[in-house]
Amino acid sequence: MAASARLTAEDPSTNGVAVGLEPVTVIYVAYGTNSLDTAWTQPDDAVVIVHNDDALDPASVAHSRVRHLRPTRNIGFGAAVNLALECVQTPRLILCNPDTLLSGVHRVALASDQPDHLITIPLNDERGEATWVVQPYPSCTAALAMGYRLGRHLQRTSRLRALGSLLTNSRRVRSEALLGIGEGDWSLSTHWASAAVVSVDAQRLRDVGGFDPRYFLYMEDVDLCQRLAERFPEMRVRVSPCPAGTHAVGGSSGVALRNRVELHRLRSLRRYCLSRPGFGWRVAGALTAPRERWLAWRVSGGGDGG
Repeated sequence: MAASARLTAEDPSTNGVAVGLEPVTVIYVAYGTNSLDTAWTQPDDAVVIVHNDDALDPASVAHSRVRHLRPTRNIGFGAAVNLALECVQTPRLILCNPDTLLSGVHRVALASDQPDHLITIPLNDERGEATWVVQPYPSCTAALAMGYRLGRHLQRTSRLRALGSLLTNSRRVRSEALLGIGEGDWSLSTHWASAAVVSVDAQRLRDVGGFDPRYFLYMEDVDLCQRLAERFPEMRVRVSPCPAGTHAVGGSSGVALRNRVELHRLRSLRRYCLSRPGFGWRVAGALTAPRERWLAWRVSGGGDGG
């Protein structure tokens, strides 16, 4: 982070929004939400909203420089960001989930004039519990455990979950040590950042072709970080020190909706497995196929799950 951004003060007359920072473009992919809070942005920032459904009322977005993009259908998160990227004229952009609540101090923390910086911030869930915003890339055994949601019933801070993370990661990287971390700096070749809130150089994103649109939902941020690291080995992911924002993770409700979301998640996980080199990754992709077929059956109406 640039020192000038770190030292920028907040102006009370702007509702706590930082002043004196270079403008950025903030991208939202709106789905299943009827409101957006953009008060944390600067007046000179541009806001681009991609509407993947019709739930959001454009008139509810209180920002002077907002652009609305409406695909003809729900095109998924990555493809929607790529569509918004065509409108970006600032050197840097911030991706922000619509269910994330931030303040002006987060706008300061996400600022940087260094293309090598991929920046995120600490985030808590809606219950105030810490979440992961940076993690080591998964191993094939960890991906297999993710495919069958082996950690679903374990608390994030439980010893069993920590043991499972240790056993399923061939590099023995303790990802639980990164839960709720307040600041840090890692090579992008070893760690990836969640796209819930992330600041990235716009040209770097263009240079790798943006997100892979084949990932409809989930794992697109892991894949993107890996491709950025391969193209730009000097890039680093940073958790910028600041108070935690709020991200309402896992907000879907209802059996049918949960099954559809889980099907998208598993398909993206299998795509990631099959894109990685090595026999272990192919095995992981093959072993998750039965659960994908079962979820597809549920979504289609089998067992009253659709």
